Amino acid sequence: MENEFKGSKAFLMIPPSISRDEDLLRKPKSILLMGEIISMLNVTGEFFMMSNQKIAEHLKVSGRQVNRYLDLLEKKKLIEREKVVSDKNGAILGRKIHAGSALMTCMSLGWGTERHKGSDTNVTPPVSPMSHKYNRVNRSSNRTVNNSSSRKKEEDPEREKIYKEFFFIARMNDKLKNHSTNPTLDELKQLRGLLYQCNVDTLQAVKDKFKERMTWDMVGKPYSYLLKMLRDGLANDRNYESWG
Repeated sequence: MENEFKGSKAFLMIPPSISRDEDLLRKPKSILLMGEIISMLNVTGEFFMMSNQKIAEHLKVSGRQVNRYLDLLEKKKLIEREKVVSDKNGAILGRKIHAGSALMTCMSLGWGTERHKGSDTNVTPPVSPMSHKYNRVNRSSNRTVNNSSSRKKEEDPEREKIYKEFFFIARMNDKLKNHSTNPTLDELKQLRGLLYQCNVDTLQAVKDKFKERMTWDMVGKPYSYLLKMLRDGLANDRNYESWG
């Protein structure tokens, strides 16, 4: 298949919270497998997975062990597996892996001052350079959010509360759609930057409008729609300040 996973060619992406997870450390090669998965998800968002036997050869373990690793990663909600079935005869063509609801939370751990366990709505974005363009966006966001050496002191509780509510609203139709709605890494970075550039009143207004739209209309790409509203809100804020 075109997007079949063949293993990372450069380096693995393994967030500290995953590499230090006590359950995963009991099966350390599950951490390596998760690193391979994240590296691919960061590029494609999803991918077809090669057979357990090929993964086993890659990791120098048995096929049974690979299955245990995948079961463990899915149990911890780091991944979601989906069978790909032929429309013609119903034969299983392969499997897809998507980011699990807990993956973004795990990627965010370590950016605060304490290591914690969060829910799938308690998410802060990772800083993961994907290209020179994304690095520039990231540096701009850092200047806005992190103007001193203590990030925790600068966090605004009101903004952080609205931030968490954004994720809850974006996922409110997941049961109807029968899948978990997750932002891309770039969307997370943009969202975090806009969170501290917009006025709090603007954030609240955007949140209310976003909730209303998600309640009455099922938005196809919630995070894209949310980011557009935030960018429009920021532009209005700046126009108001320039006239003030």
